Amino acid sequence: MDASMLEETVQNPNPYPVVAEKQYDDIWQLCQQARDLAWDAARDVDWAALKTEVAELPQEVREAGAEWWSLRAWMEHGATPYGCERLRQAIYEHLPFEIKQHVANFIMEELRHHEASFRIADCLGGYQPKPKSDYFQMIIPRFHVEKEEREMSFYAGMAVNTLFEQLSGELLTARYKNARYGQIRKACELILRDEARHVQFGRILMRRFFEQLSAEEKEMLGAKFAKKLRGSLLNGVYAVVNLPADERKRAARARSLAADYGLGATHPDEEVDIIVKALKQIRADVAPYDVPIPVIEEIEGDGRKSVLAAE
Repeated sequence: MDASMLEETVQNPNPYPVVAEKQYDDIWQLCQQARDLAWDAARDVDWAALKTEVAELPQEVREAGAEWWSLRAWMEHGATPYGCERLRQAIYEHLPFEIKQHVANFIMEELRHHEASFRIADCLGGYQPKPKSDYFQMIIPRFHVEKEEREMSFYAGMAVNTLFEQLSGELLTARYKNARYGQIRKACELILRDEARHVQFGRILMRRFFEQLSAEEKEMLGAKFAKKLRGSLLNGVYAVVNLPADERKRAARARSLAADYGLGATHPDEEVDIIVKALKQIRADVAPYDVPIPVIEEIEGDGRKSVLAAE
């Protein structure tokens, strides 16, 4: 081998010692459940049947459903780089084996949630590989900003992510209930099963590690949660609250159409109610650890506004 090639080798942190001994039985149990409950997005949902079922829907409705499920696919896909960075961090910080295993499972599960979502979109009006709106094309990359994650410890960052998994699970439960088509409903059910495991992982982390965080870290954790919710997830992902007026009107109408026809969506006003209720529960969950979550002015208290006001 040429010596110059050795000099160009990328320098990574020392991976040794490679930790293999399990330390947390409750986390390892989640890893075992992930194996036992694994599913295949291509195999376990009858996509041909769904395509036939929705074929008679109005074109505008199918396009609205495709836009909605494309958005879901983008969001799920955006979770994978987050997971990859956390896996790399867990390896180089020599964290326990079962934590690394759980994060690896998380990556694969988010990818199959992405696959299920784009397959639903494809059965409707056709999957959209990128947003039609210039505004959305700017917002989507903000789902994951590694600079923000690096300011927190591994366990604090994973816990923040879990709070969003909890919010997402509440919204997805409502969308599961909205789905009139059996195969959309089945896909939602399978995704929810994985999300419940992700939330449980975060609760374990909170129970085991939150008391070790300093007051400054706890304050930052709450602030990061609020910042991400306001800065990207209320901009069309979880709700359309913070979109510009024209885009809010257009996106709200498309989302309402998908909900009215039972395509596994939620009405914009309903989304706000779900998020507010979930925030109340999240604050109660983190209160014993003295983690403050700021008021989200756009959807709570006097600052709340109707997301359909632009219509």
